[in-house]
Amino acid sequence: MGDFRKIQLMIVGAQKAGTSSLLRYLAQHPDVHTHAQPELTFFLQEREYTRGYEWAFEKYFVSESTHGEIEDKQLIAKNVMVMHSPEVMQRIYEHNPEMHLVVLLREPVARAYSAYWWARRRGWENIKTYEEALAAEKARVNEDWFKWRQCAYQYNSIYYPHVKNLITQFGSSQVHCILTDNLKENAETVCQQLFGRIGIRSDFKPLIGERHNRAALPRSERFNFLFTQFLASHNPLRKAIRKLIPDATAYKLRKAVLDWNDKPQENMESVPPPINPETRERQMAYFKPFNEQLAELLDRDLSSWSFGNRQPITDN
Repeated sequence: MGDFRKIQLMIVGAQKAGTSSLLRYLAQHPDVHTHAQPELTFFLQEREYTRGYEWAFEKYFVSESTHGEIEDKQLIAKNVMVMHSPEVMQRIYEHNPEMHLVVLLREPVARAYSAYWWARRRGWENIKTYEEALAAEKARVNEDWFKWRQCAYQYNSIYYPHVKNLITQFGSSQVHCILTDNLKENAETVCQQLFGRIGIRSDFKPLIGERHNRAALPRSERFNFLFTQFLASHNPLRKAIRKLIPDATAYKLRKAVLDWNDKPQENMESVPPPINPETRERQMAYFKPFNEQLAELLDRDLSSWSFGNRQPITDN
C-alpha cells in the first residue's frame, strides 16, 4: 500500500439510521478528513475494488483543495451496506484490522419503513405499497442481495447476526454500536467518544443540528427511475460523461438533480404517510427475537423496540 493512508474509522451501518449526519459531525474535527461523496463504495463495488486502494485514496480523499493537507489527519469513511456482507467486511479487515467500526442502530420497523420511502425517492423501488414490497423481498434477496440491497428492508433491519460477525472479526473494543435515539439526544457526546477512540482531541465540539437525508417524496418517481437508470454503471453514455467530469462534481450534480425533483419540505404532501398499524405490529413481532439476541450480545436494554409506544411511524 506504500504511503497511502489507511482508514481509521468507518461507519458501516445501518442505512436510514442517522449515518449521514454523524459523518458530517465527525468531519468537522480539524484532525479528521473524509470523502465528499455520500458513500465510499470502494470495498463494496467489485469494479472499484479491483483497481486497488491507491486508486480509491485518490478518488475519495484527494482533491485540489485538500492535496497535501491530509497527511496528519485521521481518515474516516462511511458505507451503510457493507456490514451486511461478510465478503466485503473481510476486505475491510484486510485493509486495516485495527479499524474502528461504527454501527448506528435504529428501531428496526422505523428503519425498514424509512428505507422503503428512501428507495422510492431515489428511483430504486417501483412497487407502490410497502406491504407488496415486503412480500417481494425474499425472492429479491435470494436472487441477488447486492442487486436488491437498497430494497432489502427487513433483511437490513435484522442487526444481530451482522453485529455479532463484526465483533467476532474485529473485537468488541473496535465495534461501537450507537442507538439512533442516543445520537439525536446527545450527538456531541457521541462524537467526542469516537474522537477519543481514534486518538484525537476528544474535547472538540462539533456543530450539531443540521439533519441530512431528511424525508421527502419526489415530484416525479418516473423521472427519478429514469435518472437512476441513466446513472447505472453499465450505461455507456454515463461512462463517457464521467471521464470528463471530476468525481466530486459528478456527485454534487447528481444530488442537485435529485433534490430538485423533491417536493418542497413545507408541503405536507412531501411527507410519506404513516405506516399501517397492522403492518407495524406484524413487523415488531417478526423482529422481536432478533432484537432480544442483540440486546443480550450488547448487554443493552432494547425493550422499547418491542414494547414501545404505538404512535404512528412516519419516515424521517
